[in-house]
Amino acid sequence: MLPGEAMAWPLGDPVAGVVVLVLVGVLAGVANTLAGGGSFVVLPILIGLGLTPGVANATSRIGVLAHGSAAALTFARAGALSRGLVGGLVLRVAPMMCVGALGGAWLATRLDDALLRPLFGAILVVWALLLLVRPGRFLKPPPEPRAPGLVAQLVALLIGVYGGFLQAGVGFPLMALFVSLLGYPALQANAAKVTVVFIYTLLAMGVFAAAGQVAWREGAILAAGMVLGGVLGARLQLSVGPGLVRWAMVVMVAISGAALLL
Repeated sequence: MLPGEAMAWPLGDPVAGVVVLVLVGVLAGVANTLAGGGSFVVLPILIGLGLTPGVANATSRIGVLAHGSAAALTFARAGALSRGLVGGLVLRVAPMMCVGALGGAWLATRLDDALLRPLFGAILVVWALLLLVRPGRFLKPPPEPRAPGLVAQLVALLIGVYGGFLQAGVGFPLMALFVSLLGYPALQANAAKVTVVFIYTLLAMGVFAAAGQVAWREGAILAAGMVLGGVLGARLQLSVGPGLVRWAMVVMVAISGAALLL
């Protein structure tokens, strides 16, 4: 199929196609809000339904934008995304991440699908192996939060490149940066994570749209499910507490890793 072309619905049934995308969106939205790894589910489904790897990668960003706005708004209304957190963390790392994301998205639009398919597979399998070793190490913060210094900015740049290029699993290194390196509590780190991802995805989305790699119909349906999943995930975390993040991280790492390795 051509870049941006709408796919044929599975089994020729539009209802089945809509149901599949909405359910996948809800699952991915909850996963992304609690820990990360939602795109591990979204990308294979979009490719399995007929989109090329490049178009699937670009189209998934519509759901990421919708999810990010819904989750960030829910966190903000509950007070977890405060002005201090936005000014002290989000706005300090967002510029470097945006620069990286623009470069990563540009690179993704320039690579042929014949190369992207094995490349994406290799990247995701490496992620699975790394995350399955010791997922708890991502959630051991220093005693006090610290301002992002040079090392943190360089890490943010690299994460931005990866997020712009693929997106799948970007929540895990972001949580490692915000919690393990900068010392923010898990709940605040998660609120900052969804906000930063939303910001850089806006720019990356423009790159993919300009390249004609977005299937808007599928993206819009996926986005509806991810909005619901983002709100559900944020409310669940706010009601249960920050301890849920650790367990969600472990579960998502195990599920994502097992699925990718199989």
